[in-house]
Amino acid sequence: MTTPAAHRPRHHDALFTALACVCALAVLDVAIGLIARMPGDARKPPSALAMYFDFGSSLEGKLRRLAGPADSLAAPVAHAGWLDPATWPPPQPVPAGKRSIAVYGQSFTYAIMDTLAAHDTSVVLRPLGGPSAPPSHLYALWRVDRRRTHADICVFGLLASSVRGMASATAATWEFESPYPYTYPHWRLAGDSLSAAWPSVTSLAALRATLADPARLAAWEHELAREDDGYEPLLFRGGLSDRSVLVRLLRRAWAQRQMRERLARLHGAAGFASGAEAMRVLPVMLADFARGVRADAGVPVVLLLQDQGYDDHLVRVLGPALRAAGVPFVSTDAIAPASVAANFMPDGHFIGPVNRRLAAVVDSLLGSGPAGH
Repeated sequence: MTTPAAHRPRHHDALFTALACVCALAVLDVAIGLIARMPGDARKPPSALAMYFDFGSSLEGKLRRLAGPADSLAAPVAHAGWLDPATWPPPQPVPAGKRSIAVYGQSFTYAIMDTLAAHDTSVVLRPLGGPSAPPSHLYALWRVDRRRTHADICVFGLLASSVRGMASATAATWEFESPYPYTYPHWRLAGDSLSAAWPSVTSLAALRATLADPARLAAWEHELAREDDGYEPLLFRGGLSDRSVLVRLLRRAWAQRQMRERLARLHGAAGFASGAEAMRVLPVMLADFARGVRADAGVPVVLLLQDQGYDDHLVRVLGPALRAAGVPFVSTDAIAPASVAANFMPDGHFIGPVNRRLAAVVDSLLGSGPAGH
């Protein structure tokens, strides 16, 4: 005898509803995964929909895709920022009568210095850096580069929003949603100087080999767990979980929460936290950079690049130390306040007129040599 629906136990209805929801979610998960697939070729830009649902993929999965099966098949961003000089363009001879400028920075720094070079034909630029490059990465690049070639002027571009990357050992962990694979040391104070364990993975080829070898991957994860405050196994490891859109969305939400908490310990509306490790390391790092450049018969210049949300926070904490050490520097807050939205393009970079004004100040600084602006 069939039980009428009106007399069917309520727990049966609840179970049926739960199973129907699970099945619907599973179908939706698979369907979205098929529709919003990332391109198989890492060199091809993904659609906006595919990119959105990929934000929560594991770092391991993203790095595998970015690295590709060979350097020639890797994503363009995967080539940038590595510490292995063999991957850098070879130094070019500087024509007589020209000044060589080594530029350690990111897109903000390059835009200013490219503008300067376009109007001052007496300079020849040699740019080194990486996307969103934090100071610890640039400091490592300079230390490697100074053993290779001389520059008359060395420019260090310090971007306020990238300071948070100093607690990491790769631009992948603190840029979780759109990671950059390059690695660098996590510098720490050792008395009055700095110390760090240099990364074992220093090139795209080394990264690819590490991802292909479970033992090497485990060793690298152990290294990141020790040296990178942003490393979390839950965010790093992928496997089958990367196939689920729902898991990716949950992982992204967790990553955003973790990044907000880490940033809050470093920076807030009132500025950078004076007790944060980065604020203790940076003055020592910049002073060593300036001493080293001068010992190499060069001129050091520091750019304090304060992007949106950072007002004059960098110059407040670093300006006194730079002035005391006589290090020439330019702070963007005096020329293009970060609180004025009109100074920035939609993507967050300075607009062209601002870059021209900043370039003119840097050019003037190189000619007259004052201690700061």
